[in-house]
Amino acid sequence: MDLTKILQRLQEEKPAVAAAIGDLRQAVLMNSSLDDKTANLIAVGIATALRNPDALRGHLKLARAAGANRDEAIGAVLMAIPGGGVPAALAALPEVWELYDA
Repeated sequence: MDLTKILQRLQEEKPAVAAAIGDLRQAVLMNSSLDDKTANLIAVGIATALRNPDALRGHLKLARAAGANRDEAIGAVLMAIPGGGVPAALAALPEVWELYDA
């Protein structure tokens, strides 16, 4: 299931929790000196290392919308290798290719 759909369903079932998650995300973004592209590329690396495909897809889409190109997205995935291992990066790369090569 797509991360956006998960959050939408959570909004329907537990709106206070969904709002708290949204507020936390906004607070982090507003108190960061990172631009949207960089922040989402970092999140791509974290999602890769954690092997979280829903977060990976969501942050890849956000990174692309913020101007990240294919090579930058691949670089973010590869940066996860020291922390998450080669298998995590290899599992994430098809998501990048699917999004950018479609």
